[in-house]
Amino acid sequence: MTIRLATNCLHIEMAVPDVPAACATFEELLGAAPIEEELVKRISGVVLDIDHRGCGDAVFQFCSPLIEDIPAAHELRRIGPCVTNLTFYVADAPGTAALLREAGAAVRTHWSTKPGSWLRFLGEGNARAAEDLADGWFMGTRHLFGFDFEFSEPPWLDPTKQRYMYPAFTHPRPHIEDKVERLLRLRVVVDDLDRHLGNVVELFDSGSRSDVYDERSDASSRSARIALRGLELEYVQPLDGRPVEPGITTAVFGVDDIDAWPTTSFDTKSVMGIDLEVVPLS
Repeated sequence: MTIRLATNCLHIEMAVPDVPAACATFEELLGAAPIEEELVKRISGVVLDIDHRGCGDAVFQFCSPLIEDIPAAHELRRIGPCVTNLTFYVADAPGTAALLREAGAAVRTHWSTKPGSWLRFLGEGNARAAEDLADGWFMGTRHLFGFDFEFSEPPWLDPTKQRYMYPAFTHPRPHIEDKVERLLRLRVVVDDLDRHLGNVVELFDSGSRSDVYDERSDASSRSARIALRGLELEYVQPLDGRPVEPGITTAVFGVDDIDAWPTTSFDTKSVMGIDLEVVPLS
């Protein structure tokens, strides 16, 4: 068995100390705007302060822990503001969890999805039956992929009839007056390029990912790219010998007029959990 992704990436999730500050910084720099606010109202304020911002046809989820024993709180204490995980819907959530456990990933959070008033947002008659709603998992896969992996199964029958969630790179998208064209890729810094890319190739179904491409190397680093359902991941292994904490460090956005930007990189990790970069669209 391999992991078969049922959707594009639902959101890129960051653990941050101050959600409003992270969102304000994102809005000021790149014009990111609120998105999925009905979903935010349902999930925020229980164990996490949560807000979502759309930018470059992607959804970014900012989380600040309200209790101590959850992954966002653990990561803030361990390494500070950071990208904690990528979230996808998969074709077989229990099977995916079993596969990742066999590969050495720990279950960091496991929850049962219960039907409720939120199902009305999926469109009339479009919610899966209660007995068909899958459990969800947050798996500790940073050592395997360079990011933790959160997943469940789609709660809808037809994704085109719902407007509750907007998985990245699917259309029609809500209109947002952002300053960038689209998210091009996420940069993932790892301590062993071959091992991390090998895990992605081995564990994700070939129909859910690209092959490895754009392999490069120089005196300072090795890099290569792979895409999961259209979300490009640029893996980079520094060669300076310093210890590396595997993780997603940077969101790279494409813009039409790079000369209009006074700077192209933004050191925002301490506030947003991720740095930002803009590059010309090719």
